[in-house]
Formats: sequence, C-alpha cells, structure tokens
Amino acid sequence: MIKSIVKLCALALVVLTADSCKLIRHKRGKKQKEKAAVETRRLDSLAAGIKQAAVTDSAMVNVRLLDSMKPVVAPRVNVTTFAAKAKMHYEGGDKSLDFVANIRMKQDSIIWISVSAGGGLIQVARAVITPDSFKAVSFLENTAYIGPISKASSILPEGVDFYSLQNMLLGNPVLSKGQLNSVADSGDRWELRQTQLSYIEQLDVLKSDSTVQRSQLVSNDSLNRSLTQQLHNFGLFGNLRIAQDRKFNIINKGEGLLVDMNLSNIVIDAEQKYPFSIPEGYTIR
Repeated sequence: MIKSIVKLCALALVVLTADSCKLIRHKRGKKQKEKAAVETRRLDSLAAGIKQAAVTDSAMVNVRLLDSMKPVVAPRVNVTTFAAKAKMHYEGGDKSLDFVANIRMKQDSIIWISVSAGGGLIQVARAVITPDSFKAVSFLENTAYIGPISKASSILPEGVDFYSLQNMLLGNPVLSKGQLNSVADSGDRWELRQTQLSYIEQLDVLKSDSTVQRSQLVSNDSLNRSLTQQLHNFGLFGNLRIAQDRKFNIINKGEGLLVDMNLSNIVIDAEQKYPFSIPEGYTIR
C-alpha cells in the first residue's frame, strides 16, 4: 500500500515541477551544493540511528506509556476543508527554483493543487488527487493525465498514498496507520517512534500543545530513503495550531533535495471549489 512514501512526498511537495523548471530554473552554486551534501550526510547518519534504535524498541517498551501516547501520534489537525497558498523554494541536483502552489483539500476526499510561476501570473499545472483517482494537466506541454490512482505511476512515483500526502500537507505525522513502538522523554518534547510496513517514523512532539515539531521518515530497507520535515511558526486557526513554515529534506538512494514551504492565506472549514478541466486539443495520457 505504501511502497514509496518518501518518493511520493518528494513529488507532492514539488508537484509537476518539471514544468516549473522550464520557467524559473536557476543553477545551484558550488557552496549550495556543498552545504546540501553535508546536510544529506548528517540526515543519512540520523536515519541509520533511527533504524538501529527500532531494532531494540520491542525489548524496551513501556506498554502503559505507549498507550497513553497513542492520541499524540493520531492526526492532530482534523478539518473539513483546508486551503492555503504555498510559496515554494526547491533545490535538487543542479536545479534551484521558486514557484507558488495553491492548495485546497477536503479531508479524506480530495486534494487540489494548482502551480503557477512569474508571481502567480503564469499557470503551469493543475492536479486533483483522490484516494482512488488522479487527474493532472500540464499547461506548458499541452498534456493531461486522467485515470485511477495506479495510472499516476506514469508521472508520479509508484505506490501513491493519498492519506500520507494529506497528513504531510496538514502537518500531521506522515504515516496514516502507524504502530507506536517507543516513547522517550526529551525535556519539553516527546520523542516517539512508529512503524508501518517497511517505514519507521520518528517524531519530536512538543509536550505543551502536542504539535509535531519534527518528523523523520525512514525506509527500513537497503534503499537509503528518508524524508525529514521541520515545522515552524505555528499560527492559531480556529482552535488548531498549524505550522506556516515547513522545511523538507528528501533523500533517495543518497541523493538529496530540499524544499522550503511558506504557507499563507490559510483557511479552514470553509466551502471550497476544486475546478478541473482539460483544454481542447490536449493530449490525454
């Protein structure tokens, strides 16, 4: 069900950036590459530590404490609908680019993403994802994709999981059905580890309000994949605390990429529209 959450999250954060690159691509400098390489090595080391620690979790488990912590790893941000404007900065390989993604969501039902460039003046791409279907249109390539979620593999990574993407966008723990394995007291935070299939997720959760401050998702195999997200600048929206600044580091087989996301115009539980149409003459794949 979740063969490649890490690759999914990487793509979701920069949905259809292959098109964005054509408009707003910048070459990364030597210092940027060196800094990214150092961070990739650091996160690789942390990921190895998480995998090793998970081996001993079962022998050190405190069942009563684990049971009391289960509500903490459950999704904390539950909404009927969610909308935000995301200013995105992406670095990967020799590319550095900036673009804007407008995001709308109806929880457990639909995710709508519209990507633009040039200060929002140039429409680049639009995508609609549901638990069992996928639609996207590339306005720069005059191409559309439509069909069951399995068909998304032609442009999305294998094993797309709607609920993991939803959790990531809302700032919840990424694993949607994780099993809590360990809890550690770390001052003002809880350090939690949960597993789901071949993935381990380590969470730093603030004790005072149960917000996720940091998450590192690691594939428990030999493929060297991880997703680290750091959440900052929490704002109060209704009775929910939502991180307005996010930083994502994605490592896949030793190659790293970075995405900075700044959310504004956040609206929750308001009626939203999810328009999608394919212009006449576009090639459908």
